[in-house]
Amino acid sequence: MKKFFTRKKIFWAVLILLILGGIGYYFLRNKNNTGAIQTDTVKRLNLKETVLTTGQVVSSTDLSLGFKGSGIVIAVTVKEGDHVKSGQTLAILDQADALASLTSARGSLAQANANYEKVVAGASNETIAVAEKAVRAAEVTLDNAKTSLVNTREQQNTAVQNAYAALLNTSLTAIPRAGNADSVIPAISGTYTGADQGAYQIRLYSGGSGLQFQTNGLENSSGDVQTGPVPMGKRGLYIQFSSTPSPSDTWTVYIPNTYASAYVTNNNAYQAALKTRDSAVASADAQVKSAETALAQAQASLNEKQAKARPADIDVARAQILSAEGQVQTAEAAFANTTLKAPADGTITSVDIKVGEQATAMKIVMVLQNIGDLHAEANVSEASIAALKQGQTVDFTFDALGPDSHFDGTVEAINPASTVISGVVNYKVTAGFRNVPGIKPGMTTNMTILAAVKDNVLAVPQRAVINQAGKHYVRVVDDTKTKSFHQVEVQTGLEADEGLVEIISGLSEGQEVITFMKQ
Repeated sequence: MKKFFTRKKIFWAVLILLILGGIGYYFLRNKNNTGAIQTDTVKRLNLKETVLTTGQVVSSTDLSLGFKGSGIVIAVTVKEGDHVKSGQTLAILDQADALASLTSARGSLAQANANYEKVVAGASNETIAVAEKAVRAAEVTLDNAKTSLVNTREQQNTAVQNAYAALLNTSLTAIPRAGNADSVIPAISGTYTGADQGAYQIRLYSGGSGLQFQTNGLENSSGDVQTGPVPMGKRGLYIQFSSTPSPSDTWTVYIPNTYASAYVTNNNAYQAALKTRDSAVASADAQVKSAETALAQAQASLNEKQAKARPADIDVARAQILSAEGQVQTAEAAFANTTLKAPADGTITSVDIKVGEQATAMKIVMVLQNIGDLHAEANVSEASIAALKQGQTVDFTFDALGPDSHFDGTVEAINPASTVISGVVNYKVTAGFRNVPGIKPGMTTNMTILAAVKDNVLAVPQRAVINQAGKHYVRVVDDTKTKSFHQVEVQTGLEADEGLVEIISGLSEGQEVITFMKQ
């Protein structure tokens, strides 16, 4: 019997079924697109991104106050709503025991001081006075010796300088060169005021104004050859010629003139002045050292008389004073702790203590706040905190004033440290506001923080954007009747309020895009 299903028949049957299925799917798709697709249009809009949070009104000064010690309250000097100044007394505990302890401690200190004076007194006042007088006399002697040393040093230095000047000016003479053509010898006058030893070399030359001289050596100078004295440099010497010498002649002036007959005498006088100075200064210096020794001895004698008590006894007496001073400081602190004072200016917003009650140490009895300087604090989740920064605008509403009363403010600070609340990471945001009448610390505030604004930008609903493999796509409608479409990659920007997102590139204004499509 012949087979009914051949390979050829099976092939054509499958092909026909595929064609019919494709045609059916096409018509079915077009039918579904028109009824199960929602679209919107690419528009130019003014976008803004805001962060909403709820916070609390907080005072810049918010201090919980309590006594450092325990006791019965004998006075409460303020009530809730009172404005106080820093240092003002707010409440007082019974001070009888603390005052008694303070008085006893002061008495112990006075006793310790008196005991110390008694230990130190030792020698009689008369004996100490004599020793003190000796010290003062030794001080006078030392001062006189120091003055004498200064005077001796000055006088002897002057004598040495005078002797040295006399040595340098010994018979100053211009000694001619052996080969001079003329016998004219210039006269040297004046007083050599320099301190250097050496020689002046004098030679002649013809200048524009006639015959001139020039010196080298101790000084380099020049001048006209004259019969009157002419300065030979700047150290006090002068040169003059009795007649016109030969232009080729030269002379030497030695300082000092070792060829002079008085040179030995003047040199001996200078050496003697040096020895006299050294001897006199050494003698005066020895007197100073002797006076210093005498003063040290006199001071040691006085110290011995003043310190007749053993060092150990004095140390014990001093230790008793330190201990007593510590007891006084402890008692003063305990007495001060019976008074509660305002640590800053502000307003008392809570008083939880009454006269006659037993106050417990460190228990909060009052709250001090500055109600004239308020701000808001709110916790913002980590999902929104990245959009916030200092200086952003905040719109405030307060539950106490109703939702229609709006007030402006700014973000003042964002705490970098996180706080976990109900398993969610939050960051504290501080925002300031002004001129909000009737607001009190602790009130609830609703904060709308303006994070970003962009005007006249392309935007589509957020639900129109599809994320695929790290890229963003939008389905653009090709046929408004059949709702056929194709996908376009886009670059997005600001994710704004009302479910809108900025389109930076990929779309044009007026294009129809799919926002929802039933699968």
